[in-house]
Amino acid sequence: MNALTLPGLTFSQPWWLLGLLLAALPLRGRRDDEQVFACNDWLPPDRLGLWRARLEKALAMLAIAGAVLGLAGIASPETTVERVGSGAEILVLLDRSASMDDALPDRSIKTPLIDKYAEPKKRKIARRALAEFAAGRPHDVFGLMMFSENQFQVMPFNMRADVIQAAIMAGGVGSGLGNTDVGSAMLAASSRFDDRPNTGSRIILLVSDGGAQIEGKVRREIAESFKRNRITLYWIYLRSFNQPGLAQSDSKEFDDNAEVQMHRFFTSLPTPYRAFEAEDQASMQRAITAVGQQQMLPITYQLRLPSVDRAGLCYVLAALACAALLLMRSSDLKETFA
Repeated sequence: MNALTLPGLTFSQPWWLLGLLLAALPLRGRRDDEQVFACNDWLPPDRLGLWRARLEKALAMLAIAGAVLGLAGIASPETTVERVGSGAEILVLLDRSASMDDALPDRSIKTPLIDKYAEPKKRKIARRALAEFAAGRPHDVFGLMMFSENQFQVMPFNMRADVIQAAIMAGGVGSGLGNTDVGSAMLAASSRFDDRPNTGSRIILLVSDGGAQIEGKVRREIAESFKRNRITLYWIYLRSFNQPGLAQSDSKEFDDNAEVQMHRFFTSLPTPYRAFEAEDQASMQRAITAVGQQQMLPITYQLRLPSVDRAGLCYVLAALACAALLLMRSSDLKETFA
């Protein structure tokens, strides 16, 4: 027989429930140790004895029922409850292209030696900062996607801190791939909100060093998708040494620069957008701190509560009922042999 589910309860071994019929045995007629008298009309009513007999029957029924329910595998089913907190739904879109395996150079040197094998690499800096960012926002709902030429989902939307941290650390496995397609990645990230109820702030946190062109058709689709899902975009731009700053995006000198074009397009989106530049570990930390101070608005989220085994509690109740019966019967034996 399969598991039995009732409102608020589940039974993994439901055939044991037939044993509940045994709980009616204490209600049967006279006890074997009762004494029969020819006439007791003149005796005063024994109210204490009557209530004691009722208590013994109730304890016996409780002992049987508790043991049977425990054997039946009684449990509270898994449930989903609605909670209201302060935070946002955040989908982290992490660049895993080959350029993210390069190191961020020391800008205190005017002509630094670029060593792509040096530490710390961009992706390592990004993962460390994202882990701290997620740990500091326990009421947020996080999702994680990575992309290079193609995009893939690492973690669907989740609130479990251990799962979120494990997913972020998984970004360090392997090496980056050659090409970067930011446009398709942003469309895929935005589509993750399509089937979700709009219960609060929605954020896509793009962590990338840029280096990609977004075609006109894809730009229109991104703008429509962001407007439909009311998404706020944050871009943490891991700026390489030979790349212009986003503050220079108004200069015609950089019209052909991919990062500048990305920034201009993001600025034209119909939804809020903000960019943060990270040139080293310190500026990356400042950027992630600034993002963490944003979007602390009320959010409604679903929290899954796991199934809770109640068999142990039933066994404890049965054992206590048996212990109480033994104490009561032992007092009877003392009175008999006194």
